[in-house]
Amino acid sequence: MTASHAPKPRLVIYGTGTYNSRVVRIAVQKGWPIVAAYNRAGGKVGRDLGRVCGLDRDIGVVVQDCEQASYDRIEADVAIVAITDRLSQNFPAYQRLMNAGLNVICHGTEAYYPFGTDPETAGRIDALAKKNHVTFTGSGIWDMSRIWAGILVAGPCTEIKSLSHRSLTESGRAGKHLMKVVGIGLSQEEYYEKNVRNPGGVGGMYKTILHQVLDALGYTVTGVRERREPVLFAEPVYSKVLEQELAAGICVGTRFIAEAETAQGVTASAHIELRLFREGDVEHMMWAVEGKPSARITVERDDSVHMSAASLFNRVRDVMAAPAGIQVVSRLGPLHHTALE
Repeated sequence: MTASHAPKPRLVIYGTGTYNSRVVRIAVQKGWPIVAAYNRAGGKVGRDLGRVCGLDRDIGVVVQDCEQASYDRIEADVAIVAITDRLSQNFPAYQRLMNAGLNVICHGTEAYYPFGTDPETAGRIDALAKKNHVTFTGSGIWDMSRIWAGILVAGPCTEIKSLSHRSLTESGRAGKHLMKVVGIGLSQEEYYEKNVRNPGGVGGMYKTILHQVLDALGYTVTGVRERREPVLFAEPVYSKVLEQELAAGICVGTRFIAEAETAQGVTASAHIELRLFREGDVEHMMWAVEGKPSARITVERDDSVHMSAASLFNRVRDVMAAPAGIQVVSRLGPLHHTALE
């Protein structure tokens, strides 16, 4: 049975922010049923999900308080979770959903490679998923552009010496929350205190890109490191999202530098920037391999929010078909489009 003729997966939406709002709009367009929706207490609870997610019409699903709702008798296939990047903070949500018999796809940075970021919580998630015979996967924009692009560029190689990854992301597209997380508006001293001396909201996550790609290519990773530094401009820059000008020398984002070594001698490096954009900047992610043959692949995107949401949506059937437990996207194969549905 082709995907276009297969039964429509039944979805649960957990978190109704930027990314899941886009997932909802895609699901409604495709005719995939949304069974339930949950959010933390606040103004969205009690409202119709369609109104909350920007459809300007009701779709017959009322947003429930995630702490107070009952999760019994949910007849659905997959819950899409988009709340925070940290596994430990999200774990109560995973418990509620997987104990209700739901597979989980999480848009959270640590969820892409759980054992590489938080082994203790990852072990609890894996055990919980296997106990309930469901699958846990992390997905989003990294799925294709950071993880599968790195795997695919190495495919033609007969020899590999090293891999490198570079990317540039406009942090304002996902809203003010991400801008705060990457330190925009902080002084240099404030930045070093919050994001260098301490892990902050993003520390320790981006090194897992190298770890997961090398592992998928069959290498044994022996060491991986990450450092963070503020991105600074020598001239003022205006932020439309913040509606203010940031002076020269004020933090306009975060730069992640990561390095990895393997038992086989192959190395990998990453240079990743999440920051404000200047005129002429283009969002992109690039992978290069030095070897025989050497090659590079670049992914540019004009709507990173939609790309993240569509990646979550397009992974649903893969996750439904996957074995129980944690299954990272590098084990699920490349993404398949839903354009024909």
